[in-house]
Amino acid sequence: MSNIPVNCFLLRYNEIGTKGKNRWQFEQKLLNNISRQLTNRNEFNYYRDQGRFALKKRDNSFFSPKEIQIATEALNRTFGLESYAPGIMTDPDSDTILELIEKHFPSAYELGKNQLLPQQDYTCRVRCRRSWKKFPYTSKEMEINIADKILPSYDDLKVNLKKAHLTIGVEIRPDIAFIHFQDYKGLGGLPVGSSDPVLCLLSGGIDSPVAAFKAMQRGSHVNSVTFESFPYTQPELIDKVAKLQNILDRYQDRPAQFYACNMAESQKMIRDKCSERFRTILYRRIMMRVSSVLAVHLKAKALLTGEAVGQVASQTLANMDTINRSTDTLVLRPLVCMDKNEVIAIAEKAGTFDVSNIQCADSCTTFAPGKPATNGNPRLLEEQETRYEASDAIIDCLKNTRLIDTHSLEETPVPELIEIYEQNFKRQWFGND
Repeated sequence: MSNIPVNCFLLRYNEIGTKGKNRWQFEQKLLNNISRQLTNRNEFNYYRDQGRFALKKRDNSFFSPKEIQIATEALNRTFGLESYAPGIMTDPDSDTILELIEKHFPSAYELGKNQLLPQQDYTCRVRCRRSWKKFPYTSKEMEINIADKILPSYDDLKVNLKKAHLTIGVEIRPDIAFIHFQDYKGLGGLPVGSSDPVLCLLSGGIDSPVAAFKAMQRGSHVNSVTFESFPYTQPELIDKVAKLQNILDRYQDRPAQFYACNMAESQKMIRDKCSERFRTILYRRIMMRVSSVLAVHLKAKALLTGEAVGQVASQTLANMDTINRSTDTLVLRPLVCMDKNEVIAIAEKAGTFDVSNIQCADSCTTFAPGKPATNGNPRLLEEQETRYEASDAIIDCLKNTRLIDTHSLEETPVPELIEIYEQNFKRQWFGND
């Protein structure tokens, strides 16, 4: 940011504005989430008036460089915010507004000029919004007054009202006016916690963390479960996925509950008694069922995966359908039609890409078949599940599911999962056997 003084950040949302009578709940959730991100939240407060919000100091003083950094980091990690603008709050007086713009425009001009490409015209515009109708000038008249005051001193500036490199923004309200020269894009979407929670099947790969990030953008708090197969997978896998969860938690309203399930014994049952080419699909069906039990425990309304059509053998449409049929729990796949490069771009934006790129085998690669089936029929898979004690395999997985502290990696057993399974799922999935 430039050296223009800042005593507020003007906050804008988009999708929240489409909500009806309960819009205030989304607005409050957005502001609460911003406050949670602020490391010294007691020093900050909000200006609020008829859908317009600004982050400010409690005493209305100007932000220090450190406080600007704290506020910017918080706003960049808050879903539901369409854009924000660091600016100056002042009195709604035309002379005061013009004096402040004239004083600070040179700094904004230099900042914008430094960002130009060679041979690129430098363009500028003025945008004024006036919600106080007793103000002596209309919005259009105020824009002309500002342009007449500023532009004659800058011969290289050209006016572009549709898309300009530099915008002088002014908002005038009955009790206050805002002036700003810079706008920054927010994460958009809805505030985390405004939609129902979900449970993500979080692996150490690139895709599932991005799926979690996208679910947060739709307002869902995301808890997660990862599957490992120690001693066939490395113990470092848990540490890697915990690091991914910690990165994702930066965007949430509260830290996730992170679980790990060791499914090595169930995989050995499948390896020893089922057709090799169906192994991965059978693994995925167990994962879905274990996750469904955990979802009930967490009161999550859906499971979340990073699957995309055709990415690997288990992600053909036929195989995804077969995997879906293992449970009645709703399964969300935010990346289902996304290109890999799109996913990587989001992973880089979320900050998960570098950790995801650390090589570490996961459960799906344990005893992986040489020629996996790409067209698994649900009836064939149900017949395969009669070849081994599928219910016992799920119980073993639940016994080996632990709540993991993502910082200390301390493990806590979750014995109540077996009771949830036996009361809610066992007969549904396997009858009276």
